[in-house]
Amino acid sequence: MITSPFSAFRPTDPASLPQAGGRRYMLLSGCNDRVRVAILDDHPVITLGVSAYLRSQPDFDIVHAETTSEALIHSLKRQPCDVAVVDFYLPRQPWDGMDFIRRLRRQHPRLAIITFSAGAPAETEYAAFRAGANGYLPKSASMPTLVEVIRAAHSRSAAGFITYKNGAVRIAPPRHPDTRLTAAEIEVLRQIAQGLSVTQIAARLLRSKKTISTHKRRAMKKLGLSDDLALALYLNEKFDHKAGP
Repeated sequence: MITSPFSAFRPTDPASLPQAGGRRYMLLSGCNDRVRVAILDDHPVITLGVSAYLRSQPDFDIVHAETTSEALIHSLKRQPCDVAVVDFYLPRQPWDGMDFIRRLRRQHPRLAIITFSAGAPAETEYAAFRAGANGYLPKSASMPTLVEVIRAAHSRSAAGFITYKNGAVRIAPPRHPDTRLTAAEIEVLRQIAQGLSVTQIAARLLRSKKTISTHKRRAMKKLGLSDDLALALYLNEKFDHKAGP
């Protein structure tokens, strides 16, 4: 789920479509194969925009451009791809987040999965990494960066998780986001994930409601979560029992 497309998307500007980079990639890599790409975002305008930009690349074939996780699953069964670029948060859909990435990984072991999101980057990136994605890109990144990440994932020359830090594509596993939280804050979040209210947590931990509320507020601030909905999405992934802590 997003509120804005990739920052560099201008489909009506031919100068913004760097085709030369694709030709250099094909020459330097010695590979004449085209990259079959699937795109998934629950906002049609984003799916269409990203597809339009990627089609300008001479080595890309946009095979699927879907707006639901279920549609992408069915499409990949009919025609597999090399790389899938998928939105991490897909509310009100059968699958999203870690569950969807795991499903793609089980059904298509050789598929390179790049997840992108406008949500809290550290938590989303770590969750995608744990679920089996090959890389993560925030939607604040530019379109040329997305192209670079897709090529890196397809070439398999990048032995590791592809990430985007300080304006550059890097190969490095993301750090565990909980290193920013205290033990008390983690415990409060764990209790919230179990469906307990602030009052119930206070009674269970023998603390005041004010203390529990303070831990919750500080944890949300550290994690970059603006409201309870963002917190619920984070907890759904962070405390997923199959993924572990």
